[in-house]
Amino acid sequence: LVGGGPAPGINSVISAATIRAILEGVEVVGIKDGFKWIMRGDIDHTKRLTIDNVSRIHFRGGSYIGIARDNPTKDDKHLENTVTSLLRLNVDKLITIGGDDTAYSALKVEEMAAGRIHVVHVPKTIDNDLDLPHGIPTFGYQTARHIGVELVKSLMVDAHTTSRWYFVVSMGRKA
Repeated sequence: LVGGGPAPGINSVISAATIRAILEGVEVVGIKDGFKWIMRGDIDHTKRLTIDNVSRIHFRGGSYIGIARDNPTKDDKHLENTVTSLLRLNVDKLITIGGDDTAYSALKVEEMAAGRIHVVHVPKTIDNDLDLPHGIPTFGYQTARHIGVELVKSLMVDAHTTSRWYFVVSMGRKA
């Protein structure tokens, strides 16, 4: 399940986690569009993940199973629906990928599931705003920073060559 906004590397996590789980004998179900559907009790928006359908997605941007900013912790009924939906899908292990909202939602899902669902969260944000140990960046931030630096270097050369100004706007809030 992927929550929040897009960031480079999401599909690499989906691919690696799926392949590892299948090699361990675990059936993998992708929850489409983050918490959007399952928090409403809708379990029809899922995709069975196989080695064949994830083995090359790490080359693509975006998220193979979609992404959404819906947050089930804003309403007790949504959180309850999320846990019930996951249990109806026979999910007993959940990997969430996302930023601070998704991490908090993952924590609350595990608490409400009371041992019936074990949750692991993979931190992902280009904002670099997660409270992680010093020197531990998230994969989205590192990639976005690297691409941004290279883009600005190229624009500096173009600006010098053409005697023009360029204004660059980037995402990342406080990063």
